[in-house]
Amino acid sequence: MASSTEERKRLIQGVVVVGAGLAVPQVLAYIASVVAARLLIPADFGAFGAMQGITQIGTPIGLGIQALAARRLVKNSQNKHHDLLRFGLEISIAVFLATLILSFPLSAIFHIDYFVLVLTIGAIAPFVFLSTQLGIAQGKEFYLKLAGIYIVFGIGRSISAIVGLVIYPELISVGIGFFAGTALSAIVAHFVLGNSKKFWQTNRAENGINELFKATQALFALYVLVNIDVLLARIVLSQEESGIYTVGMLVAKIAFFMPQAITVVLFPKMGKNDSSALRLAVIGTAFIGSIYVAICYIGSEFVVNAIGGKGYSELYSEVWLFAIEGSLFAILQVLLYGRIAREDTKVSILLWVGSFIAATSVWIIAIDTIASVVYSLIAVTLVLVIIAAVTELRHRAHERSDSSHT
Repeated sequence: MASSTEERKRLIQGVVVVGAGLAVPQVLAYIASVVAARLLIPADFGAFGAMQGITQIGTPIGLGIQALAARRLVKNSQNKHHDLLRFGLEISIAVFLATLILSFPLSAIFHIDYFVLVLTIGAIAPFVFLSTQLGIAQGKEFYLKLAGIYIVFGIGRSISAIVGLVIYPELISVGIGFFAGTALSAIVAHFVLGNSKKFWQTNRAENGINELFKATQALFALYVLVNIDVLLARIVLSQEESGIYTVGMLVAKIAFFMPQAITVVLFPKMGKNDSSALRLAVIGTAFIGSIYVAICYIGSEFVVNAIGGKGYSELYSEVWLFAIEGSLFAILQVLLYGRIAREDTKVSILLWVGSFIAATSVWIIAIDTIASVVYSLIAVTLVLVIIAAVTELRHRAHERSDSSHT
């Protein structure tokens, strides 16, 4: 009983510490978006939203390698992690080379300068290496180091972009700030993690590519769903309306990322197939989301003014819908991490189907208004959450049934 109490206390402390660390990049990213909303014209802010969306769709590569590192260290706590760091560095280099190619078509599709996109999307490369460091701290349950790396990342990435925008309020400042800041953060995080000298001289982690692919494609499917509406808004709405929609998506992103510390801390427990950890993560995430939705509904004018300013008053009556959308995304993310923890990523098929339905509904049905776009995403995501939850419950019931027969 005492050990159970101590473990519960340690987990709560972990959530608090990691939550505080995660709050730094989240708050600073929010401030950077607010600064961009105030300093960029609506058309450029719409492009800023598209840039953010593209970057976040690429983010699952980093999140996938973080999950891979954490899961391997849960299984083998004696691993010195040098092989994981080398693997992370190699993937980072490959990601940057891919960025140089992918930025060409994306530049034409979203009407954003090629060099700006190279810098913005290229920031995913150092983020991948930094995510490897996060996964190592997460898997070994080094909560202070984990929080420290999150703080370093937030300061490096967002402060650089904010300073650049203040000095020169153009999209190129955002790109330079994101890339240079993230690269510097990865270097500093190397020393925060410690015990990693000459890691590049060790052997590469075995079977890493296959495991990374499984985790990344599942998270990629989720992030496509989470960001597809802001990308389509850039295409199907006017440039001014896409800028307004981007402000709403900032509200959704806050709901999506706010409870993330709960999943980060409980993920190693999920890796041990602890159903209570997943249940606690879902309940905690839903509770935080409910409070946030209520705040956005009651104080809609304050929320919109705080994020985008009075120039986005059209969102006063709809901001709470974006809060619901983001909260549903957050719950879906928890359920997905529960699957990734036990190396079951088949649920990604459901997410890909959901993304296709969402894109189709936005493109065909929801072209005319901002509200219709967000309604479409809420409906699709709610159905996905229900299906994922029911599937999880059936899996747990099947496990209990099997154990009772053995």
